Amino acid sequence: MNQKLRTIHWGLGVVGSEALRLALESPDFEVAAVIDSNPIMVGRDVGDLLGLSRNAGVSVSYDAEAIFRQSPADVVLYATDSGIATAYPHILQAINAGTHVISNCADLAFPWVRHPDLSKKLDQLSREAGVAILGTGVVPGFVTDTFPLFLTTACQQVRAVRVTRVVDAATRPMGYRYKFGFGLSPVGFQKSASDRAIGQLGLRESLFMIGDTLGWRLEEIVETIEPVAAKDRVRTAFFSLGKHEVIGLRQKAEAFVGGRSVICLDLEVSLGARNPRDEIAIDASPPISVTIPGGIEEGAATAAVMVNCLTTIAHGSGVGLLSMRDMPIAPYRNPQLRLSEDQPQELVTKPPTPFTDRSPGRRTG
Repeated sequence: MNQKLRTIHWGLGVVGSEALRLALESPDFEVAAVIDSNPIMVGRDVGDLLGLSRNAGVSVSYDAEAIFRQSPADVVLYATDSGIATAYPHILQAINAGTHVISNCADLAFPWVRHPDLSKKLDQLSREAGVAILGTGVVPGFVTDTFPLFLTTACQQVRAVRVTRVVDAATRPMGYRYKFGFGLSPVGFQKSASDRAIGQLGLRESLFMIGDTLGWRLEEIVETIEPVAAKDRVRTAFFSLGKHEVIGLRQKAEAFVGGRSVICLDLEVSLGARNPRDEIAIDASPPISVTIPGGIEEGAATAAVMVNCLTTIAHGSGVGLLSMRDMPIAPYRNPQLRLSEDQPQELVTKPPTPFTDRSPGRRTG
């Protein structure tokens, strides 16, 4: 526990860059290597790329095979926008190198739903190599599944789980807005939605993670996506949108048992959305309702979840293809924290309790 964990960071988008910065700032980790295919980044020191006041002594490489051969590490943080099918050969490289993997690939959060055969293969290969593979993030990975499941710990007779997430797209980067249909015509929106080119990935994964963990056999799944159109012309310093043009979307994934809605994940992402928030309601005894005003920001929080899970993955006993429901609490850690300069604190260091491998036995979907 006193040795630094060596990390490899694959992908320097918004989430990957933030996760790399967190790892560089932590005394618990040593960044062994960084991989990205962008030629503008290759060869540059990551301290320069992140705008740090110092060089980090680690340059970006595009050659993953050479990295795994020359820079052994404990965990790979794989942060790209790709799905599990595209990520598979890269994850396989890490498995063959005996390295754990934490990724924000949305369909890796509970992959038995859409990719049962590929999931079985990843689970078998990672078990044989003695490593763990974990998909996580905010949605899916926390707000729409892990957090609601955690809240049910204090409940009896859980009857329904409902999550409402409202995001004001004006507070998010432009690239994030386009992911939700920003600027499309209604016709263009419908085509993009049919092609699955827009929308939040991972709601179905969250739905089944909740249902399977609670032991519910979900009988019917209904997923909808519809545009949010501008009621009047919208103008800012950066863009102008006409009346009826798309400024976001509403997306819902709902599960039914016996004709009754038991899980509902309701998402709105739109420009100027009213009352942005994350809201979780557990219909149970006792009932639980939690609201996070403003909601949890995806980029910073996803990077935090990935980095905060590093120690648990590396020092835990679980191997194979895991999900966040298999993880113990993985809180933020800062061993250098001091309340004040004139008030020294005694730090009690105790290794976390190794967790037991609880990968899915009965996999629905």
